[in-house]
Amino acid sequence: MENMKKIGKHIFWIIQLIASLILTYSVYKLLPMKYLILVILVLAVLLGLIIFMQLSNKTNKVVKIGSKVLAIILSILMIFVNVKVINKAQETIDKISNGNIQTTTVSVLVKKDSAFQKIEDLDGKQFGIMKNIDRENTDFMLNRLNEQFTNQVSKTEYASGEEMLQDLLDDKTDAIIMNEGFRDSFNLIDKKFESDTKVIYTLDKQKTIENLKSASVTKESFIVYISGIDTTGPITTTSRSDVNMLMAVNPVKKKIGLVFIPRDYYVPLQCHDGVCETGAMDKLTHAGLYGVEVSQATIENILGVDINYNIRINFDTLTTMVDALGGIDINSDQDVDLLHGAGCNIKQGENHVNGACALGFARERYAYNAGDRHRGENQQEVIRAMINKMTTTNIIKNYESILNAVQGMFQTNMKTDEIAALIQMQINDLAKWDVQSTLVDGTGDMVPTYSYGSTPLYVMRPDKDTISSAKSFVDGIIK
Repeated sequence: MENMKKIGKHIFWIIQLIASLILTYSVYKLLPMKYLILVILVLAVLLGLIIFMQLSNKTNKVVKIGSKVLAIILSILMIFVNVKVINKAQETIDKISNGNIQTTTVSVLVKKDSAFQKIEDLDGKQFGIMKNIDRENTDFMLNRLNEQFTNQVSKTEYASGEEMLQDLLDDKTDAIIMNEGFRDSFNLIDKKFESDTKVIYTLDKQKTIENLKSASVTKESFIVYISGIDTTGPITTTSRSDVNMLMAVNPVKKKIGLVFIPRDYYVPLQCHDGVCETGAMDKLTHAGLYGVEVSQATIENILGVDINYNIRINFDTLTTMVDALGGIDINSDQDVDLLHGAGCNIKQGENHVNGACALGFARERYAYNAGDRHRGENQQEVIRAMINKMTTTNIIKNYESILNAVQGMFQTNMKTDEIAALIQMQINDLAKWDVQSTLVDGTGDMVPTYSYGSTPLYVMRPDKDTISSAKSFVDGIIK
């Protein structure tokens, strides 16, 4: 009984000590040393004050009771800060730094009026597959089916999507296997594709991508590939890359250089693990169908640079992010009525815009004579404005909504400690970054592409002079 009284006498400051230690450890993982020292000093003073008030013979009963109440309030406050602020920030970093995980959805399709309702109905039936395109994911599905079926899967290989789809519609094959990233390709081949077919089975294939080009991000320059994916699903989903941008970062000189590369650039693919044919000529946007590492390697080959990291951006969540920031300030070189973002009046000069208007501005191309080139400039402007807003000190008031938005919008193969190091550096010096931008250009043409078969599509043939200028621009940022 006597021991219980002794424990009860000390329990309040012990709880405060434990809460202080937990908070100190959390701060240590996220904030710069100068802030950590300040936090330790403040917590130590508060703890010392509480211990003195509770144990000193010079304090009366009222003060002792008040000190116990204060200890509980301080402990609750520290737990709240730890859980709602610091742990939330760490959770966000952990979630966006798993960009080495890539998900590809592979489906089995049959005719809409087919009697086949479930995958078991296709045991012993004929499957159509592409012979050379996306074989890694196709073989993944075939292997899984062979494990489930009593009979070995019988398959017919096709050189083009047109032939495969036509044989399905003509009842020459019972089902086809398709990477869902290619759905738009089949819609282009046959406008009735959606109404004439149905999915009866899907598999999600996850792949871990190795990152072998890490940098000391607070001391060395590095280059990031920004991919704006064409999907409304999870950001890990393999999809066309409709936004392709390089971000050269010089953390010492506080300089960032953005290079926009048109989605329709007609380029030789640089493939990995047999997912596609290296050297095959295709649109840059289609490289994303085979994984972000194919897009990254293809751009490295075009511009002659080494890319350290990639960031995938889901532009469908851009509205949430911009609204969480309290809006952004963008500059427009002309008045424009946005096709997307109803009610947004963009005037020449500086505009303070909300999320819907920022997304409309980033997507607009038909209002400009230069089309996709001008859209690229607008996307660079939106990213520049977001960087400027994120590096100011007043975003702390919206920290929770910002962290929630970041989780849905960004994913990167940067490691957790690299992201934390950049955050610590920015909090430590509160520097304003010099953000510059440029783009590469080309000439339009209509030709078949590797991913979409014999159907001629609009492409942009690269202009070598602008590529050379972009390479010099990047060198000027990182050196």
